[in-house]
Amino acid sequence: MDTEAQADGYGIRMTRTELSLTSLLNSVLSWKTGCNETGRGSAVRCYTSIMTRLKLGLIISTVLVTIIFVSLAAYLKRPGGEANAPSVDAISYAKPTPDGKAVLVAFGSAEAEAKLKDAKTKSYVEELRGKYAKPGLYAINNNLTPLFLLDGYSPDEQLFLSADGTSVIRIEGEWWKTKAYPAGKRLSTEVETAQLDSVAVRCFHNGAVTHEYKLNELVTNPIDLPHSPEHILWPAGAVLNQQTNQFHLFTQDSNKITFDIRTGEIVARGKNGLGNPIAQATLWITVGLTILLAGVMLYLAWRSRTSKSSQPAEAKV
Repeated sequence: MDTEAQADGYGIRMTRTELSLTSLLNSVLSWKTGCNETGRGSAVRCYTSIMTRLKLGLIISTVLVTIIFVSLAAYLKRPGGEANAPSVDAISYAKPTPDGKAVLVAFGSAEAEAKLKDAKTKSYVEELRGKYAKPGLYAINNNLTPLFLLDGYSPDEQLFLSADGTSVIRIEGEWWKTKAYPAGKRLSTEVETAQLDSVAVRCFHNGAVTHEYKLNELVTNPIDLPHSPEHILWPAGAVLNQQTNQFHLFTQDSNKITFDIRTGEIVARGKNGLGNPIAQATLWITVGLTILLAGVMLYLAWRSRTSKSSQPAEAKV
């Protein structure tokens, strides 16, 4: 059985096991606490110093956990397509190619444009429709003959062009019209199934469709996708790397899907944010260390109170 070490005048008794634990913690933390000293009050100085450092460690761990949560939350919202909220109407626009040599023209709803009240936007749309006869890709100095035609519509921020504009990836659907109105109530099973089975991404090369991907091919946990009163709000952003020609698409159920914009093929899939195994492991390790430090601190505090409460009784013997 362990013999007890008495700190004269301080009322704290520590067993050899507790002294060993204190010494170990002292070595791990690499701080001088007085645990290796001999003489009056050394155990108390060691104990008090370790308690102080454990409290500091608990505070630091709590801050680290908070930073990790905030960082991961920011990472989930990091991708590009969310920065500028799209118009709730389909309005015509012209999008220049990254190399500046061509422009892709998309025509919106003529009915919606006829109701435009903003004079500047109305003038822009009228000029665009007057300059270009059909939607498609035009050389910057030739507005008469399109390089290719491209029917269909998605807002500017849901359309991604390769450097020369010959390859296009378009996020389909009208979810952007109601994305600002997420609902607590989910869509009916019939409507949800129909939208999951609809085309969510189309890939083009020189105006021809090379690949189409339905929503149920891109998401893995439909139950995690928020709904608006009319649509499944599945996108969590997208970004195109012009240097690598890789298009990264993020979904609300924590999927990251990488496409080659030149071919339209999916080249990689994985989990993003808290769905990523590395992020989950990091989070659990941090939480575990915080719980461990808190447990050790609570045990030493309980031991200190027990020793103090038993001291007067021992003095009478």
